[in-house]
Amino acid sequence: MRTLKQSTVVALSLALLLPGTLMAGELTNQAKTRKEAVKLTQHIERASLAIQKEADILHSMSRSSHITNATHKSGLQQIKNHVNEHLQPAFSRLAELKPELPEWHQTAIAEMHTSALNLAASADAAIHNRNPGGSGKLAVADPDYKQLIANIHERSTVLAQVADATADYGSAQLKGHEVGLAITSHD
Repeated sequence: MRTLKQSTVVALSLALLLPGTLMAGELTNQAKTRKEAVKLTQHIERASLAIQKEADILHSMSRSSHITNATHKSGLQQIKNHVNEHLQPAFSRLAELKPELPEWHQTAIAEMHTSALNLAASADAAIHNRNPGGSGKLAVADPDYKQLIANIHERSTVLAQVADATADYGSAQLKGHEVGLAITSHD
C-alpha cells in the first residue's frame, strides 16, 4: 500500500515528465518534417544535375550542323520530363511542408522555386523554338536557341547549388538533433 508521500512523489513526477514527453513528440514531428524536406531537396538537386547534364549535351550538339532537330527535341523532352516528373512533385510537397519549416528553409525553397520556374520557362521556349512553328533555323545557326540552352544550364546549376547547400545544412541540423542538440524554432 502506497503512502501519501509516495503517491505525491509519483503524481509530481508524472506532472513534471508529461510536458517533456509532449515536447519530445512535437520535436519528433518537427524532425520528421525537416527530414522529409531534406530528402525532397536532395531529390531536387539530383534532378537539377540531370537537367544540367542534358543542357551540356544540347549545348555541345548545337555546335554541329550534323545533329538533327529531332535529336535536339529529344534532349529537350528529357529536360521537360525531369521538370514535370521530378521537380514539380517535389516542389508541390515542399509547399505543403513549408509552413512547418524554419525561415531559412522557407527562403531557400522560395529561391529554388524561382530558379525552377525560370528553368521551366527557358525549356518551354526552347521546345517552341525547335517546333515547326519555331525559328526554322538549324540549332548551329540559331543564337536564340543557344541562349535558351545557356539559360537552362545556368538555372539548373543555381538550383543544384542552392539545393545542395540547403540539404547539407538541413542534414547537419538533423544530425545535431539525433545526438541531443536542440533544434530551435528561430533558426
